Amino acid sequence: MRGRICQPIGYRKPGGGAGACADVLRHGRRKSVSVCVFWRRCERLGDRLARAALLHNRSEKSPRAFVCFWVILGDLGDHPNRQEKKKGPNQADPKGANVASNEASTSAAGSGPESAALFSKLRSFSIGSGPNSPQRVVSNLRGFLTHRLSNITPSDTGWKDSILSIPKKWLSTAESVDEFGFPDTLPKVPVPALDGTMADYIRALEPITTPAQLERTKELIRQFSAPQGIGARLHQYLLDKREAEDNWAYYYWLNEMYMDIRIPLPINSNPGMVFPPRRFKTVHDVAHFAARLLDGILSHREMLDSGELPLERAASREKNQPLCMAQYYRLLGSCRRPGVKQDSQFLPSRERLNDEDRHVVVICRNQMYCVVLQASDRGKLSESEIASQILYVLSDAPCLPAKPVPVGLLTAEPRSTWARDREMLQQDERNQRNLELIETAQVVLCLDEPLAGNFNARGFTGATPTVHRAGDRDETNMAHEMIHGGGSEYNSGNRWFDKTMQLIICTDGTWGLCYEHSCSEGIAVVQLLEKIYKKIEEHPDEDNGLPQHHLPPPERLEWHVGPQLQVRFAQASKSVDKCIDDLDFYVYRYQSYGKTFIKSCQVSPDVYIQLALQLAHYKLYGRLVATYESASTRRFLHGRVDCIRAASTEALEWAKAMCQGEGANVPLESDREDEEESRKVKFSIYSKDHLRELFRCAVARQTEVMVKNILGNGIDIPLLGLREASIEVTGEMHELFKDESYNISQCFLLSTSQVACSTDSFMGYGPVTPRGYGCSYNPHPEQIVFCVSAFYSCEDTSASRYAKSLQDSLDIMRDLLQN
Repeated sequence: MRGRICQPIGYRKPGGGAGACADVLRHGRRKSVSVCVFWRRCERLGDRLARAALLHNRSEKSPRAFVCFWVILGDLGDHPNRQEKKKGPNQADPKGANVASNEASTSAAGSGPESAALFSKLRSFSIGSGPNSPQRVVSNLRGFLTHRLSNITPSDTGWKDSILSIPKKWLSTAESVDEFGFPDTLPKVPVPALDGTMADYIRALEPITTPAQLERTKELIRQFSAPQGIGARLHQYLLDKREAEDNWAYYYWLNEMYMDIRIPLPINSNPGMVFPPRRFKTVHDVAHFAARLLDGILSHREMLDSGELPLERAASREKNQPLCMAQYYRLLGSCRRPGVKQDSQFLPSRERLNDEDRHVVVICRNQMYCVVLQASDRGKLSESEIASQILYVLSDAPCLPAKPVPVGLLTAEPRSTWARDREMLQQDERNQRNLELIETAQVVLCLDEPLAGNFNARGFTGATPTVHRAGDRDETNMAHEMIHGGGSEYNSGNRWFDKTMQLIICTDGTWGLCYEHSCSEGIAVVQLLEKIYKKIEEHPDEDNGLPQHHLPPPERLEWHVGPQLQVRFAQASKSVDKCIDDLDFYVYRYQSYGKTFIKSCQVSPDVYIQLALQLAHYKLYGRLVATYESASTRRFLHGRVDCIRAASTEALEWAKAMCQGEGANVPLESDREDEEESRKVKFSIYSKDHLRELFRCAVARQTEVMVKNILGNGIDIPLLGLREASIEVTGEMHELFKDESYNISQCFLLSTSQVACSTDSFMGYGPVTPRGYGCSYNPHPEQIVFCVSAFYSCEDTSASRYAKSLQDSLDIMRDLLQN
């Protein structure tokens, strides 16, 4: 027999295999089986045809039935359109392939003509790729099954329900599916139901607004959502937009989050990432390490060009669902451009031209150089050749007769200010070319000088010591260098903050990156650099000797600056230094436990840490505030993130109980330095069982919000869409979005994100509002790394005090849940 019967899914006879299948076919039904579905990918492609035999239970008396798909391979040779002749029960195929028995045509009522039509349709497809793939055949079978289920009589509901319990992906009506049964094309971002969005919005407002504010908002929502209100019209506008565009929300979100924001990029938008420091003995070590990083960047670029970037899939919640990879292609060769009113992006083409060079821009002591890594006339540079180019920069920049103008410092200014400065720069053709070289560079490499020790952490008594050190510099000091460069006297002019990826290497071994956030989320950046870093760590002795000097030196970029711009450098220095001096930043490692213990409590580490952040804030201020946690929406086409709002009513009730009803500024355990004070007996007005129950309710709510967001049913993207739709449809913003409660909900006084790293690295950023906190976290098996930020200009916030409150919160949560 040319083809073979596939193993059943969900049914295996003892001693199984094809015998089990034959037994089912012979007896017509088995009591232990409601449904048997036979399917496995065809092993031989090309001129093969999938033929399906649909068998129904022939017993009219039985209320149960089953469906069996029997997939057999048959060779059509060179005649894909030949007519199929009717065959008897025992008649063999002319080519020698077995054909399903004509029991299918004489089975239960209603199966004959429909099955024949199905078989005829299946025979019109050849096995291959694209629309004629085996997955297309399966899709048609699913569609047929779905149609048949709609006609089942009430007495058959038992087996009908068993089929309907199959995951939605198996009943998909998509034309083709992947190996895991998901559609080959990513779905579009949904537009959630209006009533559901408004109900979830009210629920999100409850813990962060007053009763009077909430009541006014409810009245506005009633008017907005009324049958004759504007809400239904705006919702339909978004539905129509969804049909017409790949991602209806993308540009609304991009402009709201990035392009329309006018404040400076460093601290406020660009995150900084610190990797374990290196040990450089000579300047040659610096050059070789930089060369290995750039060689890894170029290898990744080649992988993108060849289309070999592996597809990522969801690890949970519809496991193995494919994720959108678009942002991975925007990391290299991209750049943000300032605008007076709105910024824009320079994005590279997905297809490389044959004569296109690959280059990077290297900045050392504010002087910029163009280093070509791959040229059309000489191919790709080796690591040693790249190292020779870096070594030239390291030796040339300190010896320049005149101190170069810090053009990069202008990129740290407010966006509208920098846009006007850039327009003045572009009046000179040579400056235009320099800007083009920077924008099209794969990355910018910054070769830095070490920061002074005054950027070290301002911790608290009992805090764990820093793990990474470079000389007398601690982890907080290193993070400052990656986020902003240290100021005009250090490395802030040695940057181009518009560039998507800036690799930063300091002569004392500190290294990491600063990245512009609008093109990509952190996960793409982290994965790229960790892949390169691990390769370097696995092959530490790959040194090709002394750098080769046979190449022409890299081009130095000369800027031509008029008197008007010369004045701007002094102003920019003062402005940037003031912002940096205001940043209160602290890298805190909590080392009492990590995600191993958290998982033993049967709680998601992310949910657990988010509740710890809420409790830490409540202990300091006696209230919860609007909290932002990024939730990936990459399950959808061009999906980026939505907002998980961790401040819930359930979290508030739990935090109140954990603090025993006390108000703001609860004394922290780490504040109690007097031993006698710490020995005092403390009474609890709530039992541990009650506190655990409140905690479980808070966990359930946080998990529910998280799942809704990653599946495209959050509230922030839909609300943003309705707001923008009201402007586009009516010409003005609806009153609902001018409401005080809406403004409160959009002022994220606690901005958080999990930045998970497989190495001992961490990423941090500044707060998104002058009165707020920023807090990233990286959970490890036995510790959690936090990067906490605030502003000194706000008297009510303190990064070290919030970290102290976090320590207390995590300690008492362990005491509550252990054993």
